Amino acid sequence: MSRIDISKKVLLITFLIFGILTAAFTLTHNMQLSNFLELEYVDTLDNVERVQNAISTEQGYLDRTVQDWACWNDTYRFVEDKNQNYTDTNLQNQTLTGIKVNVMLFVNKSGSVVCAKSVDFYTGEEKPIPEKLLRMVEDGTLLSKSENDTKSGFVLLDENPMFVACHPILTTKYTGPMKGTLIFGRYFDDNLFNYFKDSTRSSLLMYTVDEELPPDFQAKLNNLSYNPDKIFVEPLNDNIIAGYFELQDISGKPALIMRADFPRELYMYGEKTLDNMYFFLFLTAIMTGVGVKFAFDRLFISRLIGIDNFVTKVRSEKDLSRRLSLKNDDELYRLSREINGMLNEIELAEQELKAQEREKKVLLDSLNELAIFVDPELKIIWANKAALEFMKIDLQKAVGLCLKKAPDISSPLSDYLRLEQIFVTGNKKSGEFTAKDGKVWFVQAIPVTEEEDGKIIGVLKMCRDITESKAAETLLQEKQVAEAANRTKSEFLANISHELRTPLNSIIGFSDLLYEQVYGELNERQLKSVGNISKSGKHLLNLINGILDLSKVEAGKMELSYKQFELASKLTTIKNLLSPIADRKNIQIEIDMDSSLSNIYADEARFVQIMYNLVDNAIKFSYDNGLVKIGARKKGDMVEITVTDTGIGIKPEDQSKLFKPFSQVDSFLSKQFQGTGLGLSLVKQIVQLHGGYIWFRSEPEKGSTFAFAIPIKGGKGKEGTTESDSKVQD
Repeated sequence: MSRIDISKKVLLITFLIFGILTAAFTLTHNMQLSNFLELEYVDTLDNVERVQNAISTEQGYLDRTVQDWACWNDTYRFVEDKNQNYTDTNLQNQTLTGIKVNVMLFVNKSGSVVCAKSVDFYTGEEKPIPEKLLRMVEDGTLLSKSENDTKSGFVLLDENPMFVACHPILTTKYTGPMKGTLIFGRYFDDNLFNYFKDSTRSSLLMYTVDEELPPDFQAKLNNLSYNPDKIFVEPLNDNIIAGYFELQDISGKPALIMRADFPRELYMYGEKTLDNMYFFLFLTAIMTGVGVKFAFDRLFISRLIGIDNFVTKVRSEKDLSRRLSLKNDDELYRLSREINGMLNEIELAEQELKAQEREKKVLLDSLNELAIFVDPELKIIWANKAALEFMKIDLQKAVGLCLKKAPDISSPLSDYLRLEQIFVTGNKKSGEFTAKDGKVWFVQAIPVTEEEDGKIIGVLKMCRDITESKAAETLLQEKQVAEAANRTKSEFLANISHELRTPLNSIIGFSDLLYEQVYGELNERQLKSVGNISKSGKHLLNLINGILDLSKVEAGKMELSYKQFELASKLTTIKNLLSPIADRKNIQIEIDMDSSLSNIYADEARFVQIMYNLVDNAIKFSYDNGLVKIGARKKGDMVEITVTDTGIGIKPEDQSKLFKPFSQVDSFLSKQFQGTGLGLSLVKQIVQLHGGYIWFRSEPEKGSTFAFAIPIKGGKGKEGTTESDSKVQD
């Protein structure tokens, strides 16, 4: 660590803190600005409601005025008798001007207009009644249907929109029967519109829904059609915010849409205040960061760099006698004091370790076994004298060397014991191993753990040469086994050959003559009995021949008679030979052969024996209506033959019994399916005599596949085995 490095880190931390503060300030600024936007929205709603209240007040005034006139005994009688005195007294132009009403319509209960009057109350001049208003009287839109049926709203006329109030004509005591409807109207003209502007101190715009609307009005009209009572607030630009609302006609449908504009003083003031406040905070954060960095550099970092330089120098020079100079009574002083104390303890511990290592080296170097200690990466940490001499390197070169790359010793100590698994399982492993040079080693690997947490820190591997003792032991055992086997086999072969085969041939021969009725005719039961004698005799003879063949193979006395023959023809012969047996269970036999295969060079009779055993087993263990498939493929310079069935399959726990003489998968199958248990064992031996190998796969209730491969041109090839390799002893 250098001065520049730690300064950069402090600067990076300062910038990080500054960035966090900036982000916090920005977030807070936006939140506060959002609050001002909300306040602006609420304030705009209040201002728009003031405009609505002013319009509602005007409509309310007209409603109360028409109610006063409609519920008056004089009006009640006038609709009936149309007396001139009421007209002269109450229906003068100045009367309408005084109550600020442009239009009066008296309609009797039959719907006929009794009296109509229209005045411009600004000039006092009488005006014609609007035609549209009269049509609405005729169609009943403005007429009250009952004593409690009042109507209020706007009517869109050609001249201007009009406030309209309709009330049933009743007595002064508000009783009936209803005599008709009194209709008052006032134009919503420019004077009234300007009055609303002045009284609410608002900038207003108004459009009727039946005229062409600007885009923003049209958009808000569409929204108001779903929410007619809602006020829509929207900023028009940075300086103006507007509120839109609609006014309904006498039938409750949209008639007018209005927009009230207001300056965005509250928002702009809030934004300016926040900008000034956060600029001050930003400037304060910069000054604080610069001051903190300067203080850290002066008070702490320079001293930390001195401590770091001291530790680096001690480590590089491996001089544990050095000590830090102590000054100031603070945390760094106490750190320096602890470092000095730690150096004292390390120096003492190092001296003690050196003494222990000398003792350990003397002890382990006196052993004849090879001893090597490796870490979890299989790198050599230590090796005794015998191991170093075996590897022909010194300890300095061996330390740090991967065991798998170590000369002469990698295989017995690494590959065989699979040391990586010991670090995972924590189990000790040992076993015997035969090296490529023929030497036999007893190898052992012991995990070494820490006392505190039990963590494996390495593995101690021991290797002892037991070639001579193992060879002597093996020779003795082999001699004893061979002598006993030879005696037993010789006696067995002699007895079988003389005592069984000769009388069996006679039994089979004479039973066949009797079955063919050479000596005279036999009845059906006699023929069946004689046939069973012949069949059983042949089965027993096959068993004896199989035993003899197996004995010859194991004794190394079986010789192969190689000749060239056509593979396809021979497979077809096997199929034809076993088809009668397959037909009994309605099993199909198919041959799938590689077109590039023609002739092979092998012992023809033994090849037939192999195929007969495999196909016969496939038929024997297949279900009725099944399928047996014979396949032949070229695999390099070998031919691979497969026999697949769809039968009962073989359980995993029984698969180890295959290819063993006199062994079948279980007693139940032995009883259900006839067999000696020699077929597969002979097949394996004959295949290996050809220089080939055999394998299988099987799933219970799904079937099995048996396959073997032999050289196409004969001769010894790659020998295989179906049995597992030797296991490591744990």
